[in-house]
Formats: sequence, C-alpha cells, structure tokens
Amino acid sequence: MKSVLIISLITFVLIFGGVVVISSHLNKAAQGGANPELTADDYAAAERVFHDMAVERDRIQRDKEELLALGQAVAAQEQVLEQGRESLLAVIKKLEQKQQEYVDERERSAVKLAKMYEAMKPQQAAPIISALDMDIILDIMSRMKERQAAKILAKMDAGLAAQVSTRMSLKGAS
Repeated sequence: MKSVLIISLITFVLIFGGVVVISSHLNKAAQGGANPELTADDYAAAERVFHDMAVERDRIQRDKEELLALGQAVAAQEQVLEQGRESLLAVIKKLEQKQQEYVDERERSAVKLAKMYEAMKPQQAAPIISALDMDIILDIMSRMKERQAAKILAKMDAGLAAQVSTRMSLKGAS
C-alpha cells in the first residue's frame, strides 16, 4: 500500500512539473513574448514528461495487478485456514464425546462393581479389592454403602486400608 502511495506521489509531481513547464511557456507566449512558438527543447521536455508519466502509469498498473494477486492468495490461504479450523473443531468435539462416553462407562462400571462387592462377604471382597489399582479402589469404595465399605476396609491390609482412608478423606474434602 505504501508503494502505491509513493508511486502516486511521484506521478503527481511529474504531471504537476510538466503542467508548470508548459503553462509557463504558454504564459510567455500569451504575454506577447518575442517568440510565441515552442522550441525544440520545450517539445523534448514535454516528451520526457509524457514518457515518464507513461512509465509511471505502467508501473502503477503492474503494482495494482501484483497487489490484486496477493489479495487473492491471502483470501485462498484464509479459506484453507478456516477449513482446517473447522476440521479441528470437529475432531475436538468427537474427542469430547468419546471422553464423556468413557467417563459414563467408567461410572456405570464402578457402580456395578460396588454393588457386586457389597453383595460379597467382607473377607472375600477385601483381598480382591486390595489387588486393584488405587484409583479403582477409591471409585468402588466411594460408591459403596459406608457400613459395607468399613467392613471391607477392616479386612484389608492395615497399610492399604490407611492409604485408601486417607485418599478417600482427601477426595471428599475437594
């Protein structure tokens, strides 16, 4: 955009200069100067001005075409970026749906296991639950009735029961 302004300014100066030169000669001729005719130098100066104006006009036209082409390239890139953004948003939405499905399934599974372990005798459930991952133990125990969970904790190894109790108290506080 700056180049177009600069070129326009140069063109204006050249045109204005040509007009000034020609008008000064016309004024001299109108005032009854010695020679109302234009000299060869005057014609040469006018030709140079017109030639320079034609060169500037061509350069401005090339710059205009170049800017137009760049604008079209930018528009195409913006369209590609928008399509990529829409595609990415669709993938994110699918991932969020899958994550929610996973969370829902894990919740159903934990509830089902909690009911199953509640139905078992504490001395049978304790060794099985003790072998599970701590996060799974916490999910299951937090969904059990307190009385049954306490009986199972009593049958667990004391160290593991303490860890489970501590983590459950921290989980309940948050």
